[in-house]
Amino acid sequence: MLRETLLACLTAMMFLAGCVQPDSMVEDESSNLNQIPFELTFSADTLDREEDGTPEFDLKQELENGPVMLLWIGAGCTGCHDWTDMIREKMEQGAFEDSNMTIVSVHRWGEFETKDDIENVFGTANQSEHYTPWTIVTPSELTQAADFNTEKSTGASIYSAYGNPGTPTLQVIAPNGVLAWQSKTYWANETVFDDGFSFFERQVSQE
Repeated sequence: MLRETLLACLTAMMFLAGCVQPDSMVEDESSNLNQIPFELTFSADTLDREEDGTPEFDLKQELENGPVMLLWIGAGCTGCHDWTDMIREKMEQGAFEDSNMTIVSVHRWGEFETKDDIENVFGTANQSEHYTPWTIVTPSELTQAADFNTEKSTGASIYSAYGNPGTPTLQVIAPNGVLAWQSKTYWANETVFDDGFSFFERQVSQE
């Protein structure tokens, strides 16, 4: 009887150990996410057009010139088309001429859409319906964010590191790599754009 009781206890302990493990794994994953720094950077391929400047985009290098506005896009996202067209019109009207802010489009759905999809919709002047005359970055789900200061990988994908943005999402990145402003307004809105575009100017005027 004692032997049977002991065997039952040992069996229960084995099952209990198996149940505890997943919880600790979840805690470890959560801990990794919590360790992602506020100051981030990333590198990823571009469409390699003349407008992109280089075959690979480096956010930290781009931030040396001033803040960067990221527009997260998808080829089939009508809100992204709308935002792209409005920003292009503002650029043609000279909105960026007296500013050190640059605009960069980042493809959000690399696992579902191809570079050719992005090229067809955004990439070619006089052919693409929503032509983008600024850098288009094409990361994948394997592209990882890095610590801005050490340039070491955080172990987190670019998507999760930047808050799993839907499309369209506008984000303004400060020169130190911090996400300073964000809007998930679906349709292009001049007031929203101006709010993000003038974010740092307002900060300076309030000091």
